[in-house]
Amino acid sequence: MRNLILPAALLVTVLATAQTDINKMIQERMAGSGMKIEDDTSPFVPNEFIGSFRMEMHMLDGATEKKNSPTNMHYWSTEDMTMNKMEMSDTKGQDMRMMTDLKNKWQYTLMIDERGKKSAMKSKKKKVTMAETEKKAGNEPEITVTNETKTIEGHVCTKAIVKTEEGLWTGWVAKDLKAPFSDMNRNTGQRGNEQMMKNMKGLQGFPLEFEWVDAKGNGRMVCNIKDLKVGSVDPSVFSLDGFEVMEMPSFGQ
Repeated sequence: MRNLILPAALLVTVLATAQTDINKMIQERMAGSGMKIEDDTSPFVPNEFIGSFRMEMHMLDGATEKKNSPTNMHYWSTEDMTMNKMEMSDTKGQDMRMMTDLKNKWQYTLMIDERGKKSAMKSKKKKVTMAETEKKAGNEPEITVTNETKTIEGHVCTKAIVKTEEGLWTGWVAKDLKAPFSDMNRNTGQRGNEQMMKNMKGLQGFPLEFEWVDAKGNGRMVCNIKDLKVGSVDPSVFSLDGFEVMEMPSFGQ
């Protein structure tokens, strides 16, 4: 897979000069899709998960791991800030992160290129709303919480199984931890995943290991939480010191 991340300086230039065309394209693509993007003016809600971790994700076809797998997602969270960083095998030497300021309603794309140049794009936090879809009868998840336990990252986890029409999810859940997934969903402004969040609400806690197998038994995803730290996060993680920050106009402006 070719590298899809442009050098930071070039990416900023391209986005700044082509913003009008990008906005037009997005609006055209959204027409008739039931998707609505608008500034997020919702009240501040603090994150439930405070801490950091690395999620190691393996994508497989049957028993064969796909090219460029695994992918690692690094995540840091305070009450009002989140930062995540994706690492793929074809993006070595570049550092790209997404930061959200929940109180002030800003989102940042932070980039450090191979030469160490720091650039950042700042834009108003958005809210994405999907049109309501008719719920199919008989599509309720079948949730089984077993008595099996094992210790992961110092936390006692209980094995749980969630079966739906789409496939089978098997995970080891730490019931003493708040899961960060609702925070992630809200912080990125995503809506329309309410059913998925309701399905997972039956599992109180944070799954530290889990596997998803699609209904055909071909596609698999295996995830492991590593380097888990619960509690305060060093404020320097969210620092913009040394970054050249460019504010990007909102869609439609």
